[in-house]
Amino acid sequence: MARLDELTDPQFEEFLSALYLTMLRLGRPTREALVEAGHHPEDVDRAAAFLAARQLISDAGPGVWDIVPPEVALPRLATALETRARSTRNTATELGALWRKARDEPEPPGFVGVEMLRSVDLVVLAAYSMAATADQRLRAFLDDSPVSRRLVLEEGGLFSRASLRPSEVGLVVDVRLFAHDGVLAALEAGAAAGQRIAVADGLPFSGLIVDDRAALIDLSRHDARADGSFVVRRRAPIAAVEALFEVAFELSTPMAPTLARLTGGSDQPPLVERDRRILGLLATGATDQQIARSLNVSTRTVERRVSVLMNTLGAATRFQAGVQATRREWI
Repeated sequence: MARLDELTDPQFEEFLSALYLTMLRLGRPTREALVEAGHHPEDVDRAAAFLAARQLISDAGPGVWDIVPPEVALPRLATALETRARSTRNTATELGALWRKARDEPEPPGFVGVEMLRSVDLVVLAAYSMAATADQRLRAFLDDSPVSRRLVLEEGGLFSRASLRPSEVGLVVDVRLFAHDGVLAALEAGAAAGQRIAVADGLPFSGLIVDDRAALIDLSRHDARADGSFVVRRRAPIAAVEALFEVAFELSTPMAPTLARLTGGSDQPPLVERDRRILGLLATGATDQQIARSLNVSTRTVERRVSVLMNTLGAATRFQAGVQATRREWI
C-alpha cells in the first residue's frame, strides 16, 4: 500500500474517504484497529488530524477518536466547502486583474466577470441558481417580462427557493405584472409571509442581486430571446444595480399583507375581508380589472366597493384611499 507522502491530491482525498469509512464501521476507532486494517501508524495520525480539522471526528484520548454524527458533520462540511467555492469564484475576476496589472498585461478582450445569457431558460436558471446561494440578502425588481412571470408564477418559484428568512428578501414589482392570473395571489402570499414587497409603475427592466456578490440583468421584455441578459460578478456594476434597487424600492408603494392587523382601536372599521383586500390592492396601484380578477368578482362589484371605501375614507383618489387605509392600519 502506498504511503501518504507518495499520494497525489486526488489520491489523498480518496485515502481520507476510505479511512473515514473504516472509522465509521469501527464505531469508536483506535489507532491500533486502523493499523490492523493495513494502515501505517504515521499515516493514521496525519489523516486523523485532517478529519478532525474538518470536524468529522474528535479526539477521545491518545490514539482514540469519536465519530461526529455524520448527519451533523457532513452537511456542515458541505456548507463550508460551498462557501469556499463561492468565495473562490467571486474573487477570480479581481485576482485576475491584479495578476495582469503585476505583469503589465492589458485586460483580455470581452467582458471579464460577465456571463452572457442568451435565452429565457438560461436567465431563469441563472436566477434560481443565484437565489439558492444567497447567504444574507436577496433583492429583485421585476418588470412585465417573460422571465419575471416565470419567476413569480412557476411552482417553487424564485422567492420560495431562497433559503433566507422572509425579512431578508426584498422585491419591487411592476404593476403591469398584475394583469397576469396568479401574480397577485403569489405576491400576497409573499407579503403575508413577511417578505418586503413594493409596487412600482414603469420599471425599465428586471434585475436580481444576491448579497453583494452577483447581479443579474434580465432584458427579456426587450428581446423575446432574452439576448443581452447577463450575470455580473464585478463590484462596480453590482453596486450600481444595488443602488438602482434601493431607489426603486424607496419610490414604490409598499405592499402590505391583505390580512388585517386588528388593532382593537376605535379607528378600526367593520370591514369584511374582501374590502380589506381591495384597499390593500388599491395601495399598490392595481386597476379595477386586476382587483376583480384577483378576487374572482365582477369589475362592477369592485367599482361599487371602491366608491364606498373612498367615501368612508374621505379620499379624493383610489390610490389615496389605499394609502389612508394603510396609515390607519385598516390593512
